[in-house]
Amino acid sequence: MSTENKGIMESVTDYVAETAQAIGDWAGATSAEAKHKTKAEGHREVRDAEWSKAKSSNESLVDRVEGVGKAAKHEAKSLSQDAKKQKESEKREHAKNKLTGDDAKSQAKDAKENAKDSVTQDKPITEQVSDYINETVEAVGDWMSATSKEAQHKTKEEAHKADRKANWKAAKEDNSVSNAASAVSEGTKELKEGAKKEYYDQKADNASDRLAN
Repeated sequence: MSTENKGIMESVTDYVAETAQAIGDWAGATSAEAKHKTKAEGHREVRDAEWSKAKSSNESLVDRVEGVGKAAKHEAKSLSQDAKKQKESEKREHAKNKLTGDDAKSQAKDAKENAKDSVTQDKPITEQVSDYINETVEAVGDWMSATSKEAQHKTKEEAHKADRKANWKAAKEDNSVSNAASAVSEGTKELKEGAKKEYYDQKADNASDRLAN
């Protein structure tokens, strides 16, 4: 075999080997990317379920607090899987560029992205989880406090309402000025407690909206 033919054969062999490797890299990265995507979505589903538990008035206080902690844990795991998915996506793109002849451009882009990620990758995830925990705990606390105060003012409102009706009835039956005055006083207190109840009802709704978003 001539030297020229030998060189051609080696070039063809190298090309076939590199192409096969690129195809393998692409298939492997595509599979891994799908796996991490599925895991991230699974963690988000659990996170949402635990959030619902934290917001449910049917759950005990212990279970609701536990729900906040578990939701934060699965949020962190979903973010970790998202980061891994992104890494596999970049590997898949890199392998595709090898097959299409755009490898040099891909390598330059990857080098730039990797340098950026090595400095900033951990910080955003840590900050997001920290913000998530703080905001969720604060919102749950606000919701529970507002719900409790709403119930207190509702109870007082109903008590003043009952007293108002009783005094009006007595005022009409006995033609009593003092009972009429008491009815007016209880009616004023009823309106005041009703306004406070509505105020805390709105605060509870706002806190609930923060948890849902």
